[in-house]
Amino acid sequence: MMASRGMGAIRESKVPKPRIVKKRDGNYPVEIYAKGGEVWNKPRPEGLGKPKKLSPAKKAKAKAMAKAAGRPYPNLVDNLRAARKK
Repeated sequence: MMASRGMGAIRESKVPKPRIVKKRDGNYPVEIYAKGGEVWNKPRPEGLGKPKKLSPAKKAKAKAMAKAAGRPYPNLVDNLRAARKK
């Protein structure tokens, strides 16, 4: 299977493995997957280095995204999206 950047095929090694449990009300095993979690609950990846300040242009982009979404000021997700854009 080829790796994909979108919603396409995922490499077999990257697919999370389920935990199989048996329910009390039946004999059928059930697969349980771990929950991914929100971006603000995860620690910063080690390979990224120290965080950098947003440039004035990227701050303006984040403010524009927040305004388009109806928020008075940008949140973490707006800042992350603005920082990723080139």
